[in-house]
Amino acid sequence: MEKIRFGLVGCGGMGTRHLYGLRELAQTPFANVDLAAVCDLRPQHAEMAAAEAERLLGRRPAIYTDLEAMRRGEPDLAAVDVVTDPSTHHRVVCQALELGLHVLVEKPLAITVRACRQIAETARRKGLLLSVAENFRRDPSARLAHHLVGRGVVGAPYAGVFHSLSPGNTIFITPWRHHKERGGAILDMAVHFTHMVRYQLGEIEEIQGSARIVEPVRKKPQQAVWTYEFYRAQYREMEEEVRATAEDTTLALFRMKSGAVVDWMVGLGGHGSAHRELILGDQGCIEGFGTRGGRINLRRAGQEEQTQEALLAQTPGFAFEPLTAHLFPSGVSAGDAAVDWKLIAIEIHELAQAIAEGGQVEVDAEWGLKDVAAIYAIFESSRLGRPVRMSEVEAGMIYGYQAEIDAALGIA
Repeated sequence: MEKIRFGLVGCGGMGTRHLYGLRELAQTPFANVDLAAVCDLRPQHAEMAAAEAERLLGRRPAIYTDLEAMRRGEPDLAAVDVVTDPSTHHRVVCQALELGLHVLVEKPLAITVRACRQIAETARRKGLLLSVAENFRRDPSARLAHHLVGRGVVGAPYAGVFHSLSPGNTIFITPWRHHKERGGAILDMAVHFTHMVRYQLGEIEEIQGSARIVEPVRKKPQQAVWTYEFYRAQYREMEEEVRATAEDTTLALFRMKSGAVVDWMVGLGGHGSAHRELILGDQGCIEGFGTRGGRINLRRAGQEEQTQEALLAQTPGFAFEPLTAHLFPSGVSAGDAAVDWKLIAIEIHELAQAIAEGGQVEVDAEWGLKDVAAIYAIFESSRLGRPVRMSEVEAGMIYGYQAEIDAALGIA
């Protein structure tokens, strides 16, 4: 199998996780990627990533601190995997596209809707593939839920519940996730959730939302969240307190184009905890929208609750993509310690396959833009004190909250 040559751009914590994803892919019969180079503005981070890549993949990639220099030094490079700070995505991704490279970029696609639009327009003009690394939908639980909803197993969906509240005032992974001009924890985390609402229930018509800062001061956690060396080093240098400027709690009602209504409660702060996901139809209910390392259950009137394992055995005509079936032979990712890496492997493999075969990607720039717009619709609605239509937010007609971010970052 001819392998597509990739470059990794951004050698921090998420970049490290993508290296582990490449290792998972390399260990399968579907390996179709060759990591040629790594790139980071900070030489020490690039060196660390190159050493980790050599340990995981058996070969040390070339090291660069400039994307254009990497393009010149690696003329047969076909694509880059961008895992930089989200506030830089629009600059890095557009530069890569202008250099003629296909792009896989970590979620969120960009820091604001305007920045997303810049990426989408550049990809369209250059005729290149742009894939957003949205891993939740690639989990077996999400694939099965999507199939069941599409087949009408729960009838017509009329409501959804998406509650994810975690209490506390500690710094969420890194301090930048509490700064508005860097995107904030809600954009960084909950863009997964708006994506899954759309994946399972279709497009959103209107959002009435409330957003607030519950914890204005964030404190250094007692230990690093992740065990990778990059995160451990970052933890040692982390300040003891961070003054938060990004909202940490959101409450909303989504009115879907189908007529269904979704009750949304997502936050990282305060003193209460709530975790519940439901897709409610007029003939049944699915517990769970699907998530990384998750599982779903089905309840129908007059029947016993069916687990994911039972559903897989009783759903004729449903099958996972070949790589997914290889990585998750049981059809369940729950309890798999390598699930994070395996889902990243699926994302990378898909873009490489699309490049090789002239195909399309599953989560393109328009998908990524709509996911980001749904998050900002909550903030814009909260700012205005009224519901906002998604079409208004996607078109930039309602933009007061994001305008401040664009001004801070020089996004025109």
